[in-house]
Amino acid sequence: MKSVIKFLFVFLLTLTCSSVFSQKFTPIRDIPEGKALVYIYRPGSMVGAAVHYSVNANDVKVSEAHLRNKSYLVFFADPGRYTFWAQVTNTRREVDLDVEAGETYYIRGNCCEFIIPDLEKAKKEIVKCKLSKI
Repeated sequence: MKSVIKFLFVFLLTLTCSSVFSQKFTPIRDIPEGKALVYIYRPGSMVGAAVHYSVNANDVKVSEAHLRNKSYLVFFADPGRYTFWAQVTNTRREVDLDVEAGETYYIRGNCCEFIIPDLEKAKKEIVKCKLSKI
């Protein structure tokens, strides 16, 4: 009986911890009026997995949270041209993006570059990521 109770306890603890620490991608349903939605994400990879960094849009931090392996950030942008960048391993990585109100954009980061990915590829990759937290 003790082993059954022990098993149930460990099972429930594992289930609880996995649900707390594995909150997967939750799409934003409502974009604020006059803003664009930009997802900056980083799919999982063994290469540079320990590297994390803050992301900037022009001269403004996108979030206080860092972009980590298997994570994403959300940025609501006013319409216009942005240079999204990060200082990664002593090199500035950047990508330019023109955004329009009401639209959704994706930027894919890793340890070595920022790119504008193919839309379908981005939608498949981001669902495996969780929101990066401080």
